[in-house]
Order: sequence, then structure tokens, then C-alpha cells
Amino acid sequence: MKMVVASETGRSALKALKVLQGTGIQLVVVTHPPAATTGPKGEIPIGLSRPEYQHVKRHLEAQGAVIVQGTRPLGGVGRALGWRAAVPATFVDETLELFSSGTKIAVEVAIMAADAGAVEAGEEVVALGGTFKGLDTALVVKTAYSYNVFAEFEVLEIVAKPRHPGKRLPEYEQEGWEGDLDPYYKPVELDEERHG
Repeated sequence: MKMVVASETGRSALKALKVLQGTGIQLVVVTHPPAATTGPKGEIPIGLSRPEYQHVKRHLEAQGAVIVQGTRPLGGVGRALGWRAAVPATFVDETLELFSSGTKIAVEVAIMAADAGAVEAGEEVVALGGTFKGLDTALVVKTAYSYNVFAEFEVLEIVAKPRHPGKRLPEYEQEGWEGDLDPYYKPVELDEERHG
């Protein structure tokens, strides 16, 4: 079994790594291309290939995690036309957000992991995503390549998702959002006791 985890800064991946120790479950970490997002206290760098996260990336790989970086299948070239451009991927993106933002991200990272060859098409995996930062959604899915998503991809089980779907932007201001963004304004420290 494999667990596919969305992680922009490595924090969620480090937590997953600790939980999975000794289970035999392979961790696949799907990260964002180097960029930044904005939080309530300003810019938050994202993407494990950024210089400030290289130590995290090396640590995860040394512990056996597979790192995948790619373009989100529902946020690719169409997103260049605008966040809500009327292109087919946006309709799928918005439909998945009816369940939760984390559901959308969990589906996307499973597809990205398959496209990158980190998981096999048709393989059952646990996929984790979240609303803005952190993880709040867990799905058991049967993966597929992005070009076969409607024919072959399946959500087999919703293990967890937030009660509020996370449709309002910015996400951290919406009702019911319970994240703590303060750690994202500090460097990631590799504490062996906490992160394995």
C-alpha cells in the first residue's frame, strides 16, 4: 500500500512519515512547483524544490519517501486564463470542491503521482489533501493517468473530510477553518524526536 500526501512545505509530509514508520506503507509526497502563496501575515514560500526546503526534501528521500513535483491537472494552462476561467478543468475543479478543497487536492495528487510513475495506474492508494495548509481529507482511490481520469479513476472510500467544504477565499478566513498558519512563517526544523 502507498500513501500519497500533498505537501507544499514538507510539514505535512514529515508528520505522515512519522505516522507511517514501521508500517511498510510507502510514502509518496506530491509538492508544488517553487512559488509562494499569501497568508494573513504575508507571503508563504511553497514547493519542496525551493532552497528553504531542500533539507526537508533530502530528509524525506533519505527516509524512503518518493517526491513528485508537477503541474496540478486541474490547475494547468487553463489557470493562466484566470482562477475561474471557463475551461473544462475548472468545471471539474469546482465540482470536487463541493465535497471540500481537500478532496480536490487528494484527487489531484493521486493523479499526479500516477502521471509521474510514483504509483501504478489502477493501484489503490490512500490520498491526503487539505484546505489551504495542512491535511484535512483522506480518500482511498484507484489511480489513473490524467488522460484516463474519467474512464478509470475511482474514489473508493472517503475516510475523512471537513464538514465545511472550503469554498470561500481566502480559505483561512472561512467559517469552520481550524488551521494554524503561524508555523508557516518560520523555518522547518528537522526534530528527529518528532519527525523520525
